[in-house]
Amino acid sequence: MGIKTRISRHFFPDAVAAAAIRRFPPASGLVLMYHEVLPDDIALPAWTVVRESDFHRQMQCLATHFDVVSLDEAVDRVSGKAASTRPFAVVTFDDGYQGNARTVLPIMERMGLPFTVYAATRAIVENDLYWYDRVISALAVNREIRVTVKVNGTPESYTIPSSGEDGRWVHVQRLLSRMKLMPAAERDATASEIAADLSLSDSPLKMLTEEELRLLSASSCVTIGCHTHGHELLDRISPREAGETLRLSSDLLTRITGTHPRHFAYPNGNVNQVVRGIVQQSGFETAVTTASGLWSGEVSMMEIPRVGVGRFETITSFKALISRWV
Repeated sequence: MGIKTRISRHFFPDAVAAAAIRRFPPASGLVLMYHEVLPDDIALPAWTVVRESDFHRQMQCLATHFDVVSLDEAVDRVSGKAASTRPFAVVTFDDGYQGNARTVLPIMERMGLPFTVYAATRAIVENDLYWYDRVISALAVNREIRVTVKVNGTPESYTIPSSGEDGRWVHVQRLLSRMKLMPAAERDATASEIAADLSLSDSPLKMLTEEELRLLSASSCVTIGCHTHGHELLDRISPREAGETLRLSSDLLTRITGTHPRHFAYPNGNVNQVVRGIVQQSGFETAVTTASGLWSGEVSMMEIPRVGVGRFETITSFKALISRWV
């Protein structure tokens, strides 16, 4: 953690944020990337799970400094079809968690703020968790955890300490990074074994039901985007498989919501020239990455950057984040 990041966790004046944001180029803005927001009393210390009270404060701060707009309006702004006097911000959520409907939707509707949910459909239609969420759910176990996994046939041991939210997450993140290198079937089986060993019968993480996805889609505040069917890393599967998961997910989202998705998010941000071409040929108008940056007319609609926001942001570090100071 650099010195600017350490300082901003405790001190970043609103006036400094406002001045920095005013210097953004015309017709530009930020796309924020969230995953899940849960009530404060649900203790799952994962970067991907933001506290409800923190999220509410972040949205108040965001609306103070930006025009919070839908993806479609942002496209119009960066392409010069719509005039603007302030920078814009787009709020997005990846994967399709239940809290997007139960926690986020009421907040955003009260505030009149639009947002986008990129739903990966398999976990929704099968009422299941993806492998990484089964591992993340280990953080709900309030004790030291020891895990051994085999990567390329070599056993590797990981210890998740019993205390310190951000420290525990660092260790889980290292484990997840290594497991991403495993063959898919082996990785899924290992994640299930970890959950079984820890007796994780009920995770605080839940995916949207089909009915909740329809509820979101029916809101004037919400845009539903595609995030593949099985959250596949598209640069690690064949072009044929990539095209199939995009078609399947799009068809399911159309069946469930009645609206064909026009926007896409690359799982894990994994994209290359071949993947980008497949996504574009599949008919998507925009695609977002996990690379941080400002969105302007100079950026490809198929590789829109996003700023990741997680559990460990303070309100001052959030201001520094959205002002591009860190």
